[in-house]
Amino acid sequence: MSETAKQEKKLRIFFNSNSPWAGSGYGQQMAELLPYFVSEGYPVAQCDFYGLEGGKLMINGVLHYPKINHVYGSDALIHHANDFKADVVFTLQDVWVLNPVDLEQVKHFIPITPVDHNPIPRIIVEKLKFAYRVITYSQFGQKELKRKGIMSTYIPHTVNTEVFKPVDKAERKKEAGIPQDAFLCGMVAANKDNPPRKCFQEVMDAFKMFLEKVPKALLYIHTNPDFPGGFPIKEYATFIGIGDKLLFPDTYQMNFNIDKEKMSLIYNTFDVLLLPSFSEGFGVPVIEAQSCGVPVITNNWTSMPELIRPGITGELCEVAYKRFTPLGSYAGIPSTTSIFDALMKIYNADRVKMSEEARKWICANYDTKLVFETRWRPFLNLLEKEIYKD
Repeated sequence: MSETAKQEKKLRIFFNSNSPWAGSGYGQQMAELLPYFVSEGYPVAQCDFYGLEGGKLMINGVLHYPKINHVYGSDALIHHANDFKADVVFTLQDVWVLNPVDLEQVKHFIPITPVDHNPIPRIIVEKLKFAYRVITYSQFGQKELKRKGIMSTYIPHTVNTEVFKPVDKAERKKEAGIPQDAFLCGMVAANKDNPPRKCFQEVMDAFKMFLEKVPKALLYIHTNPDFPGGFPIKEYATFIGIGDKLLFPDTYQMNFNIDKEKMSLIYNTFDVLLLPSFSEGFGVPVIEAQSCGVPVITNNWTSMPELIRPGITGELCEVAYKRFTPLGSYAGIPSTTSIFDALMKIYNADRVKMSEEARKWICANYDTKLVFETRWRPFLNLLEKEIYKD
């Protein structure tokens, strides 16, 4: 895009989310999106309520602010946005954590909204009443909002398919010290609550059943297994007798030195990704793994089914029962037996063909450049026309 075209962009855009250098799903999505907004010529700022403290920084054309008093940046939506003279204020986070007293003062509030319970919790619907427009990144979320009379624009999360791509699996296993005859099951999931949203117990129970059929299988979990307040992964693995079958990253390296390129190489050691969470607003590892040609097992609940093609790029496990949560709605607890059945299906499948189909599916639907050009660019052009009517 020419410099002249860039100067024509008037719309001043403010975000509230995790910093783009954070390893979280939100942070990684900001890392994907922000360069496109900048290259399009928009003035952009972000409050990094997680990842920055104490002062402002200009990084790669984006002015970054720290949080102020509210832990999730609710007050920053007013004060930092005013300082930046923002025309629109996007949030990429759970909206239920935001203060309604703040929201009613925000100019052109546009939440990018996760919907990870079924049905949509009332507290989310109430916060969205303050929105100028609403973006949902799952088709499930869009349907749930429509059912409550809230119209939204669907713009999915994305993956850089030029970085997350297939490489030679045998060579990658060799480089990683994984036996060539090992069937490597992988998880990429934060271990920060108990009971864990990522369903570590259900996965390990299913993996133990799988070991009876495939004794050389291994389970790599890309997480901090000892995170305070998280699920005691190592203890439970020892308790059920599979401790010698689990692998973990070096926690320091994971937190500070594993970038997208290295993460892609990790995915490429997997024979299958397991992400049967009991609630997901999206589930970014599902599209990252498939972009690398890795089939995925995920839960038949909320956003997750739409991210794979069952029987073609992965398999769905089924919900054993619904759990009522403090958000006032249901999470879907996956069936251990169903996870095991899905593992057996993928183990016995034509995984070369499944890998090819997974890659094609992601490139056609979730590639960052594609999604920006077909969904984000028209949306931003519409906003600029609405706000700068003259």
